[in-house]
Amino acid sequence: MPSAERGESMKETFRRLEAGRQEEILKAAMREFAENGYDKASTNRIVRDAGMSKGMLYYYFENKEDLFRDCIGYALDHMEQSLESWIGTEREGFIERMARIAEAKRRYFREHPEISGFSAVILLSPNVPPSFRERLGTLMEEGKRKMFDGLDLSRFRGDLPPETLMRLVQWTFDGYAREAEEQMKAEGVNFGDLDRYWDEFGVYLDAMKTIYYRGDGS
Repeated sequence: MPSAERGESMKETFRRLEAGRQEEILKAAMREFAENGYDKASTNRIVRDAGMSKGMLYYYFENKEDLFRDCIGYALDHMEQSLESWIGTEREGFIERMARIAEAKRRYFREHPEISGFSAVILLSPNVPPSFRERLGTLMEEGKRKMFDGLDLSRFRGDLPPETLMRLVQWTFDGYAREAEEQMKAEGVNFGDLDRYWDEFGVYLDAMKTIYYRGDGS
């Protein structure tokens, strides 16, 4: 049987499992990839954590790369479904929205630790296929687009255009995110253990309110 057809057959077999059992297997794999990276991830540890035989793992997945791709797909599906709740629809200032989104992400990663840790692998691993990187980029762009919907721009100081101020705030936010990402990469920090990053971020948000909002606090 050609490899593509064989892989398709395996996927169909895995999909016939109960949704809860599929999640157990994928979460066990995500924990292993998060803790040890793609190259050092052990399928022996994955099957032990998932409570299954190695033969069954390879009955469902062609190889470790196939399993890794399924984990990426699961994580991205989950984050896409949660995006709307992160952004919300209430009218608020731009900086307040950024703070609320940051807090929503923190709650999400605490409630879903497997996806939390695996997110770092998606961002940093060279083994992520281009199609998934493109999908992740689309997800991030969609989040940025929705971030600007329904904003109360009257809170910004009046001597500069709101668009300019939002761009400055966004640059500050993006710069901090890049710096934090590099630090996490160097230190091997799990996305679920980011209290100090969130605390620092809150300090910067307060500073930005002082700089970019009207002096009357509106």
